[in-house]
Amino acid sequence: MDIWITGIGSICSAGAGANALFDAAHASSINTRIIKVRSGEVKSNIPVCSVDDTSLCLPEFKGINKLDRTSKLAIVAGNEAWRQSGLHEAQIDTDRISVIAGTSRGPVGKWEETYKRQVSGKAQLPSFAATGTMAALSGSMSQFIGATGTSLTLSSTCSSGASAIGIGAGLIIGGSCDVSIVGGAESVINESIISVMKSAGLLGYDAIDERTCKPFDVERNGLVVGEGAGFLVIESSDHVRQRDGNPIAKLSGWASALSQSGKVGVEESGSGLAKTINNTITMAKIDPSEINYINAHGTGTVLNDLCESKAFNQIGALSNVPVSSIKPITGHCLGASPALEAVLSVMSLREGSLPHTANLETADPKIDLNLVKGASQVMEKNHVLSTSLGFWGNHASILFSSVS
Repeated sequence: MDIWITGIGSICSAGAGANALFDAAHASSINTRIIKVRSGEVKSNIPVCSVDDTSLCLPEFKGINKLDRTSKLAIVAGNEAWRQSGLHEAQIDTDRISVIAGTSRGPVGKWEETYKRQVSGKAQLPSFAATGTMAALSGSMSQFIGATGTSLTLSSTCSSGASAIGIGAGLIIGGSCDVSIVGGAESVINESIISVMKSAGLLGYDAIDERTCKPFDVERNGLVVGEGAGFLVIESSDHVRQRDGNPIAKLSGWASALSQSGKVGVEESGSGLAKTINNTITMAKIDPSEINYINAHGTGTVLNDLCESKAFNQIGALSNVPVSSIKPITGHCLGASPALEAVLSVMSLREGSLPHTANLETADPKIDLNLVKGASQVMEKNHVLSTSLGFWGNHASILFSSVS
């Protein structure tokens, strides 16, 4: 059974909509703002990639204002994908529609608000009992589109969005549903989480804020935190044909695995990621040489980029495939990043154009890859690979192919 993608949607610092993400990635359009983060007695200016609040308005969903920001992002991206698929106008058994959402941290905004109310003596709002749950992401989207099938929110740290895509596809193959809305959402632009990331040495620095995240560059020194959401509508090929739908790409392979590399989860050898990629390619039944583009996790941390380089080189034919990262454009949106990158991968496949890595000026000589820098490239419309890495060794990869 083939799994076809019939809708995509996204929202991030690049703007609302998959086209906005694609255009920003190709134009190296980076939007950052500064927040002040306290660490001990010192407050620092930290650049972040945040979403414009005006993009979070969706009047047709009356309960959206009570949701956590993470759930709001999910609803906006999911709504775009749902409408592009045409299913909002189709006659379909709602019991055969599932919603699988991935997130690393969940509705942290509601948790923080609950704590602040508690310590200040303010009464808690009754809506927090539901909106503060992890399940609010998938539950609110299921309510919005009227889905009554499986509704699940999962966390596998920074590979969460990719894990959600794989699990949703598995439900279709297993016969539990015909349609699945899959992806990830994350909003962690708050002082507590960013200060923890700063203390862990994950955040980058540059005198020019927009240049802070520079994947694969010899001067890279860390990431920029972002927020956003990406969702796909996936269906069985039989269901698409029966309803005369319009597929835009094929989800041809996926895999996830755990690397025994401690809580950081990234090993320089890249062996765990290489295994995951091999499993994905095996499922897709293609040769690695047929892959036209790799959208890498590419966080701009020293260890992550070396890990991916070594992983790709363990799969011989991948060493020559064009590679880039869009983290400078979106920031690292944690569990939502794989889903945003899935949307970008589908757009690249559909448009026949792959983005370059913004801020990449001098490649690290230790990274032996065909890095795309300076300008976007035309690509053949065959196959695109997207990779993800996360804390606790969570690895994932997804392969997208043209429908033809």
